[in-house]
Amino acid sequence: MERGRWQGTVWGTVLLALGLPLAGEGAVKQPVPPLPAPSAGACRQIQNLAERGFIRLPAGYQDVENAHFTREEMTDLTLQAMERLGMDAHGKIGGQPGDTVPGGKETLALRQEFYRELRNRGMIEDGTLLTDMKPSSEASDERKDEDRKYKFSAELRYNYVKHSGSPRWDWRDSCLRARLFLEAKLNDKWHAYGMGEINHHFLSHHKQDDWLENRRIYVRGMMGDAIVTAGMYGLELGEGNIYSSTAKGVTVNWGDRPEFEASAGETKADGKFASYGVAMKRDPVFYGAAVYLFDKDDWDHQKRIIWDGYYNYNLKPDLQAGLMLLGADKSFGDGKHMGFVAKLVRGRIKSWIRGSQEWDLRYYYQPSGTYIAHTMSGLADYMTGFRGLGFQYQYTLVPNIVLNAEYYDLKELATGDRGRTLWLDVTWFMG
Repeated sequence: MERGRWQGTVWGTVLLALGLPLAGEGAVKQPVPPLPAPSAGACRQIQNLAERGFIRLPAGYQDVENAHFTREEMTDLTLQAMERLGMDAHGKIGGQPGDTVPGGKETLALRQEFYRELRNRGMIEDGTLLTDMKPSSEASDERKDEDRKYKFSAELRYNYVKHSGSPRWDWRDSCLRARLFLEAKLNDKWHAYGMGEINHHFLSHHKQDDWLENRRIYVRGMMGDAIVTAGMYGLELGEGNIYSSTAKGVTVNWGDRPEFEASAGETKADGKFASYGVAMKRDPVFYGAAVYLFDKDDWDHQKRIIWDGYYNYNLKPDLQAGLMLLGADKSFGDGKHMGFVAKLVRGRIKSWIRGSQEWDLRYYYQPSGTYIAHTMSGLADYMTGFRGLGFQYQYTLVPNIVLNAEYYDLKELATGDRGRTLWLDVTWFMG
């Protein structure tokens, strides 16, 4: 199929799945109704939280109801309250219902009213979409001009990696990576994001230093009840077990219990792709399924269809077990079509809280047809299918400085060759 026809078909499918009109079908005649102003109840709840010390109002503002805060500013204040209470993206505090502590009921009510804005900020968890940006900080001390809101942040990471096992991948590397992020508010519904990356290698075996080879620029915002991300952005499919890299295209998320996601565009290797998935979150379980279509690309991947189905269960507030089944319509070199990933995760890393930690243990069995660009730091992308263990540990040394350690012991499915990887990095988050 020709490039233009393929993309046109995919984009049309995405729009039809959303119930959005195609060009020539009244697209211009379907104005999106504006979001309502913050309710009087929300103003009272913010006022109550401010008077009890859970949030701090911008300088010069004492009476919330007469301040006429926008929905964006009310969302900033809601985030303040959530952070102060330790409330997670599911509205829980320490694994317990959020309304069991002082200030919890008010914060939950605000979370419900500004649900769409919180999702747009990435605070209502979406494990398949990478925004590259932390949620916006609390409301500033001075109320800023609504037409000139922007934010800079940065990230500096040093890593060391050592591969061993088969002589095919006996090498090591260390690298200093710097990233600069920009977030700009376009209006009450849309934000623009940008990211530039610089890498300097000290012990490089395969890679050379690069300036802005990895970069992202995209917009994200509301279209009706849907969240739309479009441009060049980070995308994770199948919890990173299928694809985890930059994509050029569009991703649309909509719905709540169940939640839906559709994506279409090109991978980093200039291969066309499309995906459609559904997920259900009903504590203590989180489950779903998706299908992915990939065309040939510049990394020598052949056309294929991949599917997944997964089930995660919260055994305790800080302990989760999960299983993902994966399948592909074709095999490439290892003669297999079906695989799985089992995981056990304890804790949750919070880069702003000293001493927070997270443990992640996984067992992989993935034929080469079930992945395009794997998220692991191990040798998956160098192998023709693989199986074995992976372990990751993260620890916040001081606020905004995180230590990360990973170890993988894998065997290639096609040959049985073993590949071990030790990865260490320290990341400093700024802004």
